[in-house]
Amino acid sequence: MLAHHLYFTRTAFMVLAILFIPLTNSANARQAPDPGLVSLPQPAQAEPLPLGTLLDSEGKPIAIPSEPQSAFEYSAPTITPAEPSKTQATKKTTKSAKTKKLTRKQQLASREQVANNPNCRWLDQRMSQLEAQMRSKQDNASQYHADELSARQQEWQCLKCGAEGPNRDDHSRCQYRR
Repeated sequence: MLAHHLYFTRTAFMVLAILFIPLTNSANARQAPDPGLVSLPQPAQAEPLPLGTLLDSEGKPIAIPSEPQSAFEYSAPTITPAEPSKTQATKKTTKSAKTKKLTRKQQLASREQVANNPNCRWLDQRMSQLEAQMRSKQDNASQYHADELSARQQEWQCLKCGAEGPNRDDHSRCQYRR
């Protein structure tokens, strides 16, 4: 029975607290206005812009061309080619003199052409990176670069990246395993 009276008393106290808290807050709100709720002054209303007018970030009008230009009518600016330096000219002449047909084995090993395959493109970039690292570090610490480069060269030949590129089953057969 005592527990019943305590429960009733506690419930009555909570109901009264809930009823009186909003009343006291609303009475305080009537007495002093909240500074956060005061209306802010509105900026002066500018005249509406005429149709076809745009403004930049600073409020200045942007000029719009009166006649629209189609993207199909675009012509790229003409660029005059710069005269090649003497070293580039000599490289071209020596390279063109050496252009002979490579054998199949030479073509597979060569990196002049890269097959249109993502694995071949990645291999070419990785091998270039390893060669650059080996040129910069000419000591015994770069031995692991040389080991990886030789493994990548074998993978290049196995995947036929210098010619037509890999077949479906070449990936699993030729993949470099550590």
